[in-house]
Formats: sequence, C-alpha cells, structure tokens
Amino acid sequence: MLDNPSLRLGVREVLQVPHKEDITLLEDKQLYQFLLVEDIQGVRRILLNSTSYSIGRNPSNGIVLYSNLVSRQHATLQRVPMPKKSIQLFRIIDGNLQGERSKNGILINGKRKLSHLLAHGDEIVFSKDTKALYQVASNFTEASVPSDDATIAISENELAVFNDELAVINDEVMSRLASIPELNPNPIIEIDLEGDITYLNPAAMQQFPNIDTLGSQHPTLQGLLSRATSLQNGNQDFFVREVEINERVIEQFVHFIQCSDLIRIYVADITERKRSQEIIEYQASHDSLTGLPNRQYMNEFLNLALAQAERTAEQIAVIFFDLDRFKLINDSLGHSTGDMLLKAVCDRLVHYLPKDDLLARWGGDEFILVLRHVTSPEQALKVAQKVTKILEPPFICDGHELHISTSMGISLYPFDGKDVDTLMKNADVAMYRAKGNGRNNCQLYKSVMHENTFKRLSMENRLCKAIENDELLVYYQPQVNLELGKVVGVEALMRWQHHTLGLLPPSQFIPLAEETGLIVSIGYWLLRQVCAQSHAWQLAGLPPLRLGVNLSLRQFRQKDFIEKLSQILEETGFDPHFLDLELTESIVMEDIEESVTRLRRLRDMGISLSIDDFGTGYSSLSYLKSLPINVLKIDQSFVRDITENLYDQAIAISIITLAHKLKLNVIAEGIETKEQMELLRSFGCHEMQGYLFNRPVPPAELAEFLIAQPVLW
Repeated sequence: MLDNPSLRLGVREVLQVPHKEDITLLEDKQLYQFLLVEDIQGVRRILLNSTSYSIGRNPSNGIVLYSNLVSRQHATLQRVPMPKKSIQLFRIIDGNLQGERSKNGILINGKRKLSHLLAHGDEIVFSKDTKALYQVASNFTEASVPSDDATIAISENELAVFNDELAVINDEVMSRLASIPELNPNPIIEIDLEGDITYLNPAAMQQFPNIDTLGSQHPTLQGLLSRATSLQNGNQDFFVREVEINERVIEQFVHFIQCSDLIRIYVADITERKRSQEIIEYQASHDSLTGLPNRQYMNEFLNLALAQAERTAEQIAVIFFDLDRFKLINDSLGHSTGDMLLKAVCDRLVHYLPKDDLLARWGGDEFILVLRHVTSPEQALKVAQKVTKILEPPFICDGHELHISTSMGISLYPFDGKDVDTLMKNADVAMYRAKGNGRNNCQLYKSVMHENTFKRLSMENRLCKAIENDELLVYYQPQVNLELGKVVGVEALMRWQHHTLGLLPPSQFIPLAEETGLIVSIGYWLLRQVCAQSHAWQLAGLPPLRLGVNLSLRQFRQKDFIEKLSQILEETGFDPHFLDLELTESIVMEDIEESVTRLRRLRDMGISLSIDDFGTGYSSLSYLKSLPINVLKIDQSFVRDITENLYDQAIAISIITLAHKLKLNVIAEGIETKEQMELLRSFGCHEMQGYLFNRPVPPAELAEFLIAQPVLW
C-alpha cells in the first residue's frame, strides 16, 4: 500500500538554499513532480510534464486507473501557472472541467475535496482499492520507484519550507484556480461582498449577455449574496444551488475566496440531467400502462394527506374498487383488449376527478380513489355512485362493445383507521363484501366485516392443508332401485373434519374451494380416493355399484382433465363403466360445443354422465337431446314439498317424462318420507336416494349396510 515506507520520500541529497531573502527554494532549483499511483495492477510512477491530465478508468484518460470502483473520468489534474515564480504547480479537481463530478469523490489526506492545490506528500484516495501519492523531486533520475535504501533527494527541512511556500501560494492563487478560467467552457462569475460583478469569463458573457447590465438582479445572482454570508462567516466552505432561467436549469457551485474577499460561482447547465431525473422519477411513481400514479405514489400522497387531516381535523375517504369479471375479458378476448379497457376506464374517470383528490392504479384491475375534505360517509358514497354511473356506458375496445361494473369498498379516516395500511386493508375488506353481495355495488367498512374476513382467511389457509393433514373424508349415500329392490349405486359426498369446527358438510367449504381454485386438487384427490375404495369393495366380494362423483366447473375445464382421470383409473384399477360423473347444468352449458366434445370423449371411455340438480339451472332443451348423457337427477328442491305442491309435482312429472322420451335414467334426490317415494314411483321414477333409505355414511359403515342389505321397497 501507499503507506509502505519504501514508497515515501526520504533524505538522500541536501539542497543548498541561498540566503537571499528574495529567492525562494522553489526558484533556486528545477524540481520534478510525480504521481505515484497504486491500483489493482500494482504501483507505478508518472512524471507530470503536461499541462493537464484526465484521470479515471476510461482507457482514453491521460492517467488510467485500473479499477471498476472509480468513475470513467474521476478527476482532473490541471497545471497552475505561478506569476513571478519559476515553477508551476498542479491542482487536482474532482470530476472534469465541465462541472461533472465523480461518483465517489476524492479524499485528500483523509478529507473530501472538490479541488485542491497539491503539496509534496499529499495522499489522494479515489476508491478503496485505488490511491495515489504526489511527490516532488530535485533529480529527474528519481523517476523510478525507490527501493528501501533509496529515497528522493530533498531534505525534511527543505520539504517543510516547500510546503509552507505552497500554502502561501495557495491563498494567492485561489482567485484564479479555475483551471484556466478563460478557456473553461462553463460560465465562471466573481462578485464582491457588495454584489458587484468583478469578473466574467468568456463563457459567462456568451451565455448571459445581459448579466453586466442587470448585475445582482440577474437570475443567476438573485438571492445569492444573502446566502453567501454563511461562507464569509466561516460556517461552511461552499454551497450548491439550482436556478431556473428561461426553462433551463443551472447548478451553481459557490465558494468564498478569503484572501481577496470575492465570491466565485461556477455554473453548469444541468437541464438535460434534470429532465432525465424527472423522467426516471415519473416512471418510478406512475403506472406505465395507464399513466396513473402507482402504489408507491399513492402511499406517499395518502401519508401526506393524513398528516394534514390530523392537523385540520378533516376526514379522508379511501375507495378501493375493481372491475367485475375483468379476468373473463382478459381470458376470452386477450390481454391486449384488457389493457385497452383499463386505459379507457382511466381516461374516462380522470376527467371527473377533483383537483385535490387522487386516482391511482393499485395493480391489475384494482384502483384506489383518495378523497380529501370529506364531511360524511354519505358524501363518499355519492362519489362512489358517481363513479359507477360514469362507467355504465359501454366501452369500445378493439371492435368489442364491453359493458362493465365495479365493486367498491370505502374506509374513512379517522374512524376506520389512522394509517395507510389499515385504511387500505379495511377498504379492501369492504370491497370483497360488495362482491359477496352480488357485485356492482358499494359497501362502507364495518368492523364485523373484518371479523368475517379473518374467519374466511383462516378457513382458506386451513383448507390449503386439509389434504396434507388427512382432514378430508368421503361419505357415501346409497341410491336404490325400487323395481329391483336393492342398492344399485352410491354418491360420494365430501366432509371436512375441521380441527375446531368439527365435521363440516360440503356447503360450508366447497364454494370457498371453488373460489380459490383449491377445488381442482381436492377434486383429483376425491376421484383417486373413491375409485380406489370402490375397487377395494369389489375385491372384497361386494356387488359392483355405480359410483357417482360430483365434478366442478374448474376441474372439468382443465385441459388435461381427461388424461389425469385416465391415469387415476389405471392406477386404481377401477372399471370406468361403473363411474358416473355428475355435472351441473351450468357446467355443461358453458361453451356448449367444447362441453359436448369432452363429454363424448368421456362416454367413449365407458363413463356414465349425469346432469345433477336438473331444472335449477339454465339448460336449453334444444341442446339436451344432443348431449351424450345417461341420467337426469331431480333436485331435492322439487321433492321437498312434492306431496302438497302441485307445481313441484308438475315439474317432476315433466322431468321424468322428458328423461323417458330421451331414453335417459332418472334419479330423485332428497327422499325423506314414504309418501314422497310412493308419489314419485307413481310418476314413473324408480331410482331414488335420501334419508328414507340411508344417510351418507363412512366407507366401513356403508360396507356393513351392503352386506346386511335389508329388503327394500
């Protein structure tokens, strides 16, 4: 390192200093100046014999520093002529002569400097792995790196005289250190303590032609003298300020020259740099698609608004909203159309936004509206309703006419939270309550919503681990044929053994599984369980039974569903002719052509297909005749009051008659009384299931029931 004694100056030759008072050591003898540089490539000594050097890692520099930690042009060495002296000195400047400073700066003898007149022995630090030592020698032959026993010829006493004299010279030339001001391409201005201009370099006169006339009233000098008093008092060495002049931004580096009571201003045009910074800052705080403020900007805005509202005792409303069923638009029409819709929505809303309020994109199709100066919850609700009205007219995107609605949630400061996170969370909770109420509406936050949301989140988290923790169970309910007088099939029904809530029926967790997508993994688990169980029953000697399994829309729409089902059948050894997949009307009727194709593939595998809860959906009878199905199931809602309700009887008769005409089997669900059973049998329905015959039971209990199967009606 540069602290190695072998690299320091020592005494080898004593200079004879004349006793004449008007001749200095510097004038007496020719001295040579060197820069001893140490970087990752080692140590090298450079003789300084040019008027200037650029220093940095760019190979085009006069002095190249081999380190990635230094700037491309890190510093500049500038020879400073000394009037009335026989020598010339070197000044090191951070950055280049155009006013662009280095990234890390430079340290001179451990202190950060922007500019420094070098004295013998000064250490310059460019980075943690790159340093330099400035040396003065009386003999040119000392240019090589000295060994331990060879040092440069100048005595310590003479070195002290040399450095003292440099210190005097430093004060004398501070007023003209500007790296040859006449040649500097940037303006340099000097004023006295009265504010009168004492010097302008050519660049200053060219860029500010009226500065001499306006004097201290010129924009570059306005307000400068009052700030410069801190320099005169010695409170600071310099300051930097920015000034705007005719849409240009200039940076001024201002320092005080004590020996001449002058204030010097170095000027650099940083307009392009400021514009680049503004572009970068804008991109960091705004959404690239819509141009709206993004989440970061919204957080900063709302924090400031809350701080002001605390002082003024005002209310603030946070409205969280998204576009209902936006995912359907993205999936069916493509993301480009979805992006066009998002931009069109934003363009329409910003025209109605009050100046003090903020509309921001939270992410995806979610938006935040921050309303300031709110006086009541009703005022926030009116704004939300106005947003709904604004979005009612259709949007034309890529030739498609799109109608949208929104679900909105509102939280109010200070009642529903006093910080950004709490207000956002509660507005989000209220929005999901709006979705739960049928979408296209707005809800104010209430504390009970948070409790319900927490319960739902807790159940969702627990459901994710239900399979892993063996908490899911399968129960089986027999299906009987009255003509044969025996059990001909079973329907598999899910149960969840919750750790705190006990045994839960499907109605309490299947909708959540559908919404979160967990139904897909749960559905495959169910198929594998019931196929393996049914195969085991057959191996145990029980009669083969038709196995009914409910199928979800998400699972049916999986591209690889049929392949995975085939794999499960093969792995479990279960005969597909005994498998009956039960689908709702809504599953079958969504994308009817694709549904028919898939259903036919399943039929070709030997699998039976049923329409569950027939009559409760929106199936078209014109399609029903072409669907490759085997069974229609009468929903229990038509069975519950069938003995008293003539309308239920008419519907049941219609379904049974339709099934017979189409050569389909028909099963009635929810049979609880003999009267219901006999009435449906009289209508021609001979297969039924319900509590009258047996409730859903675990596998072992069902096996016992089948072995001791009683005589059925």
